[in-house]
Amino acid sequence: MDVPVRIEVSDEGSILTLEWSDGLVDSWPASQIRNACNCADCRTREANPLRLMAPTLTRIGDAHLVGSYGINFTFLPDAHSTGIFTFAQLRAMSRPR
Repeated sequence: MDVPVRIEVSDEGSILTLEWSDGLVDSWPASQIRNACNCADCRTREANPLRLMAPTLTRIGDAHLVGSYGINFTFLPDAHSTGIFTFAQLRAMSRPR
């Protein structure tokens, strides 16, 4: 399993950077990570498009490891924090090689 050796939230929470054990470095805007959340609440977003948030407002306020398989983020300004992003999910979001 690919695991990050460095997790960095920068630019006042607007950028997530992961460095993987094979040396690859990926960076994403916080809005892209937030839009990839697959928790039960977020999976219903398509049914209620009015819940969409402006990408420029989305920030990562906090990040915590979940066991040895993923990361939980708290997103601002809505304080959403129920999603778990597995390392496999984040790696799949990597740029094509």
